[in-house]
Amino acid sequence: MKKLFALLAVLALLCGVAAAETVDTYTTASATKSVLSGDALAEAEKVLMAQSSLLSTADEAKAEGYQPKEGTSTAQIMSINVDGSIGLSTISEWKYENGKVFVKLTQGQNALNLAQEGATGTLLVKGNGPTYLLHLKTVAVEVLEYTAETAGQFDQFYSGAANALNEYHIEFDVSTIEQTFALMF
Repeated sequence: MKKLFALLAVLALLCGVAAAETVDTYTTASATKSVLSGDALAEAEKVLMAQSSLLSTADEAKAEGYQPKEGTSTAQIMSINVDGSIGLSTISEWKYENGKVFVKLTQGQNALNLAQEGATGTLLVKGNGPTYLLHLKTVAVEVLEYTAETAGQFDQFYSGAANALNEYHIEFDVSTIEQTFALMF
């Protein structure tokens, strides 16, 4: 993508057209989105905390007296693959808390893209009304290797047992929260 922008800038210069300055991709990428702050951000954070999961392990979910959290929702987490395409995973185990997002991802390209400190991605959460876009930066990663002994420590909805896939527990800082009322996946 950077090569494409560089090529376009060179072509613009050759044609006598001034290259455009870089813009803030969050606020100007679409007129249907808005960056949240103040009371709107505080309200969005309440919604996100209410829709977050408990990040329960298989052992916790099987324990006597376990009560699943009501009102949780699935979300989509996105990253950029090495070939420039978008990686997208639908996840049920995510949590928003104090400006951070915590997720559990089964080993796959999207998990590998995000499992590096400093990696960036976006979490899309459908609220009652708007869809929230949380722009993320990886700050910590724990890789849980699947074995018969560790199986109970994996997410309660883990689906990689047949292939003994690892599970990635990733912590992100949230840089920006946007909302949109336009239809998103």
